[in-house]
Formats: sequence, C-alpha cells, structure tokens
Amino acid sequence: MGEQESTSVAIARMEEQIRNLDRRMGNLEKLTETVSSLAASVKVLTESIKQTDQNVENLKQEVVEIHDKPAKRWETIVTAIITAVVGMIIGALIK
Repeated sequence: MGEQESTSVAIARMEEQIRNLDRRMGNLEKLTETVSSLAASVKVLTESIKQTDQNVENLKQEVVEIHDKPAKRWETIVTAIITAVVGMIIGALIK
C-alpha cells in the first residue's frame, strides 16, 4: 500500500469520524433542547403547585370559619337565654 493510499484511507476514516461526531452533536443539541423545555415545564408546574397549596390553605381556613359559626351562634343563644332567666329571677326577687 502506497503512502497516497494510506493517506486516503486515513482521510476517509477521519471524514467518517467527523460525520459520526456531527450526528452525535446534533443528537446532544436535541437532548439539550428537550431538557431545557422540561426544566421550564417543571418551573411552571412548581408555581402551579405553590398556588394550589395556597388555595388549599385558604379553603381550610374558610372551612374552619364555617365550622365555628354554628358554635358561636349557639353560645350567643345560650348566653341570651341565661341572661333572660337570670333577669327573670332577679325581677321576680325584686317584686
């Protein structure tokens, strides 16, 4: 094999390696774009989850307030009844 043939074979191998590296680099660029897109999606989902958590906390507070309303009303009614009964007793004692 002559020096020229040897150089031609070496150049052919290098050209093949360059094509392979170009293909691999193209694949890596696509992968990088996909990962970047995924990271952006995760960021959006994280913000959405934070907002959902805040909404859940607000709803929990509202449920507690709704739950406590009847108890407060009952306490007001019982206080009014006790006040009326005590007032009637005092009124009866004063007569």
